[in-house]
Amino acid sequence: MLSAIPIGKRPLATADLVGVRKRVILVAAATIGLSLLIAAATLFWHAYEERHSIAHRGLAAAAAATTAVERQVDAMGYLLKGLSRSPFLRSGDLEGFYYQLQATPRPEGAWFILWDLDWQVMSTARPFGSALPRVDDLPGVRQRLDMVRAAGLSLSDRIHMQIEQRWVVAVSLRLDDADGRMDRVLTLLVPEEHLNAAIADVSGSTGWTVVLLDRQLERLSGGMEAGLAVPVAEFRRVTDAAAGTGHFETGGGPGAALVAFQRSPVTGYTAMSVLPAAAATAPILTAVYRTSLASVILILIGAGSVLVLLRSIGPVEALKLSAAATHAELLAANASLSAILNSVSDCYFTLDRSCRITYANPATLCWSGMARAEVIGRSYTELVGHHTACIRAVKQAIEHGRAFRGEFPSSLRRDRLIEFRAYPSPEGASIFFSDVTERHAAHLALVRERELLQASLDALSAHVAVLDGRGRIITVNQAWHRLAEEIGHTDPAHGVGAGYPDFGTPGERNFTEIEAVIDGRRPGFQALYRWSDAEPQRWFTVRASRFRAGGESHVIVSHEDVTEVMAARASINELSDRLLTLQDEEHQRIAAELHDSTTQYLVAVGLNLIKVERLLPQHDGQRLLGEIDRLLEEALKELRLFTYLLHPAGIDENGFCDTVRAFASGFTDRTGLQVACQFDEGADSLPIDLRRALLRIVQEALSNVHRHAAASRVVVDLRQTSDAIILCIADDGHGMRTRPARENGNKVSLGVGIPGMRIRLHQFGGFLRIRSGPRGTVIRARVPGCGGVDPAGPTGSEAPIPILSGQVACRPGNSPARPQGLP
Repeated sequence: MLSAIPIGKRPLATADLVGVRKRVILVAAATIGLSLLIAAATLFWHAYEERHSIAHRGLAAAAAATTAVERQVDAMGYLLKGLSRSPFLRSGDLEGFYYQLQATPRPEGAWFILWDLDWQVMSTARPFGSALPRVDDLPGVRQRLDMVRAAGLSLSDRIHMQIEQRWVVAVSLRLDDADGRMDRVLTLLVPEEHLNAAIADVSGSTGWTVVLLDRQLERLSGGMEAGLAVPVAEFRRVTDAAAGTGHFETGGGPGAALVAFQRSPVTGYTAMSVLPAAAATAPILTAVYRTSLASVILILIGAGSVLVLLRSIGPVEALKLSAAATHAELLAANASLSAILNSVSDCYFTLDRSCRITYANPATLCWSGMARAEVIGRSYTELVGHHTACIRAVKQAIEHGRAFRGEFPSSLRRDRLIEFRAYPSPEGASIFFSDVTERHAAHLALVRERELLQASLDALSAHVAVLDGRGRIITVNQAWHRLAEEIGHTDPAHGVGAGYPDFGTPGERNFTEIEAVIDGRRPGFQALYRWSDAEPQRWFTVRASRFRAGGESHVIVSHEDVTEVMAARASINELSDRLLTLQDEEHQRIAAELHDSTTQYLVAVGLNLIKVERLLPQHDGQRLLGEIDRLLEEALKELRLFTYLLHPAGIDENGFCDTVRAFASGFTDRTGLQVACQFDEGADSLPIDLRRALLRIVQEALSNVHRHAAASRVVVDLRQTSDAIILCIADDGHGMRTRPARENGNKVSLGVGIPGMRIRLHQFGGFLRIRSGPRGTVIRARVPGCGGVDPAGPTGSEAPIPILSGQVACRPGNSPARPQGLP
């Protein structure tokens, strides 16, 4: 075995192994010590931060208490100011003012006192007229009155009332005479427990005990737990030196505490928060405990690691082989990194601390147009130019070790924009830069497109909001902003980022169809609604449409103010109503003239024909007179029917159903045309204007049947559904014959009868449909039950436009069945 050992080679000496073990132990001990130091520093830093947070909570509790006291004093001041304007007080009716004070709500146990400059005038703690003390007989009162004279409204220190045997605080208001001089003082005395209750409500569950001190640092009763009392002398010394707020520690032993205080500049009172020292130092004790525990754990782990490492130490030759292998791996990693840097499209180079280039990848050489030998060793400014931001970035990375990233124009190529990134490295800095001109241009184009879209939306007079697929508002136009301000939304964004169903306009929120459009259950929606809260009230058309852009669904909602259109429609309806009224009056006048004059003349002609009959020959003359007499009878019959149709029936006296039946009976007697009437119960309870309009439609329809249909039977059917009133008039005549169009292409006029029917129905939001054929004609009139525009629409192809009036919406209902026995 010994002969196999080469000459010049020897085994690892024992001394070398001992030296390695010592170095391993030393490194392990240093690592453990440094870890303990870092852990202890971290734990104690967090502990002191937590203790600072505890002190801050104490200051916050004291500040909240002083704010609560200020609010209470303000409330009592407002109460006194309101009572100072009492008519009883101004008129000198002290007894009336006394009973007003007795009835005034005030804190429990509080009472009022009215002073003049020498006496107590009245006190609600005593009956009216009782003997009351002088001001000079009460110690300290004269000084408090002087304070009220100077301040106007004053809060006193705590006062002990001998008669009531309780401690109170007084809020006093100066009352002036007509010349502006103080002549009286109105005081509200409140038990000090009231202020303690106010600060107890705001102190919360912070763990701090909050007490209240007056200007003389006298503590109001209650609020201090046993064992937490603070020496007044020490507190006075600290508060006199402080600027009105602060905290300090007191004493030692079981009574030690952390005290935070806040003095109110308004009332002069001081709120003091007290926390036991044990609770304040709890984070420090916890940090000590955790540090000790971490020390034990780190020592155990370090000792175990050292033992394992010492056992695994082999010959130095093995360590050298491992180091050589590690060096080879490092070289391979550097080669891989160089290959990666050479393959990236971004320009990359490294700098030493003198800002000289030590390495540049092929992209950098291509950008500069130089060979590698020309670039290495040069200043980086020769490569990227003398740009101020670039120089500042490199200096920041090399000297201060801070990374930089930004965009700026290239100094070498003025038309190009580069993105420059500088990172600190042990040797100096690593620099990346790339040409982002096209990306920047694309971004600017996108910004311009967005600005153009927003400007286009802002140019619209309609109030437009664009929603994403989930119903959140992503953009609105200027008209929307103005509408939101009118509604009263105080959010500066006016709903952008919020859900649209939570941000709807008044009167629109009942449209569940908009939510259906947002959910994708319908492609669009259109409606008309009224904003009744506005003065004057306004009408809007709301439209919602769902569309896809860029593979995502969006919804656009627009509100267009159609108040002027609705006002024009109302004016048209009013004018139509006046025209129809004039038409009815003219019909009445014509019927009266025909009945009273023309009919009498025709009767007189008939009587004269009887006389002429005696004078004519028996054969030809008698035949001619018979024909004239027959024609005269037909004229009288037509004239009586015409006057009957023109003369209005007594709907106001007899009701709708009886009036229509009586009219139909008279119509049958005069024309021989059979008329059947079918009415639902409750037709007589319809509004009088609607009943008159329906009666005129029946009269006009029967007149048209008599003149044009050549029918033998007519059915008049009136039915009420849950949301509409439907009137059907059907005959069995030959129907309405289509006339050829005029040569000029204009539509053939239907006369005044059918347009008059449509106008009457339009006044009530209804519509008229006529269906005619060889077997007869059906006229169907429909009026919404709630008086709005009928959602069924005038034709089956038109989109429904519902109307909301207040909170009631008109909904489409079922159509009534067609009268049986008619086509």
